[in-house]
Amino acid sequence: MTRSSPSISVIIAGSQSATGLPLADASEVIVVDSSVRTFVAGAGTKVRHVHSTAPAGQRTNIGISFASGDWVVALDGTERLARNWIGELASVVTNGNECVHCITPKDASLPLVAVWRPAFAYGALDGRIDHAPQAVLQWVFDIFPHHRHRVLTREGVQQHAAAWLQQGARPLEQRACFAKVPATATQAYDPQKFWEEGGKGWVKWEAYQPDEPEIMELVERTAPQRVVELGCGGGRNARYFAGAERYAGLDISMPLLERARDRQEANCIGLLCGDAVRLPFADKSFDLVFAVSTIQHVQPEHIATCVAEIARVSRRHIALIEFTQELPCSGNWFKQPHMFQHDYATLMAPHAELQRRRPTGLQIQPAVKEMFLFEKRERSWNA
Repeated sequence: MTRSSPSISVIIAGSQSATGLPLADASEVIVVDSSVRTFVAGAGTKVRHVHSTAPAGQRTNIGISFASGDWVVALDGTERLARNWIGELASVVTNGNECVHCITPKDASLPLVAVWRPAFAYGALDGRIDHAPQAVLQWVFDIFPHHRHRVLTREGVQQHAAAWLQQGARPLEQRACFAKVPATATQAYDPQKFWEEGGKGWVKWEAYQPDEPEIMELVERTAPQRVVELGCGGGRNARYFAGAERYAGLDISMPLLERARDRQEANCIGLLCGDAVRLPFADKSFDLVFAVSTIQHVQPEHIATCVAEIARVSRRHIALIEFTQELPCSGNWFKQPHMFQHDYATLMAPHAELQRRRPTGLQIQPAVKEMFLFEKRERSWNA
């Protein structure tokens, strides 16, 4: 059985100055504020330059969030690569069922790591590491092994040696070690405090969007021109609405909004710090009010007000992607201080008709996540 050749996205997020990287066979190249400004790209290669002043690990996360290839490779610009290296790499990743391939050069350099893009659903690179290859290795050996067993059709790490990778960045003597964010399970849940503190250190679920197929389906079904995203977080979803006339993002956490600034699209009219229970928008301001993993954090005593606010600012559509119930083997998901189980169909019924409901395709947590699409009952959007 012959597999089709995979598409490869190359992220350049290094701080080193280099020229002439051979990238002609890449499907896309995303340069995230790197000094690497000249490289050999093919006529069909998409090239994107993104501004960010964040550390290299975080810049790599930003690049991954924009990537669309089957596989992602992060470079820092110091690599010495043969002209046909992408073709050689494509052959390696095609002939196997692993999520990660580490290509080791025949010297003391760091390996080049190719990651199957959906694997990043299990945790992004540590954004505080100011060295892109080291951040990738930290993900491979410290984050990915704890999550890869869940649902991926590919799993495991394969190591290879390759002559086409001659030399790259030298290994760092000691891997950086960062303290984890303090647990809040025993504390009363204060949404703004919780997400302000969490936004400073949490890196999971920031690079790859596991709900991508559902978001793209919602965009196709609603074709919105004016969109507001509630709980926009680090901004990883803005790119799905780049074709809209206007996009606005709202989040309760300033640290997360600061990350979102690096991912703004040209149609962004503003990123606001605010609460979904008190939306700072006029009635019927947006064709689509959209939220992913956000309304599930609204306390039960505020959820009715929140839903009414969402309906108020929507002109036509409301789309939610939220966790709704425990899996049979679990029972602890909604015991977390920031997670609440809501009946979205019933809550929204007085305001809108349910048009579409189904579980998301990639269930990466011990709970069921569902997509909901509602249309407002009042036929006033053309008024």
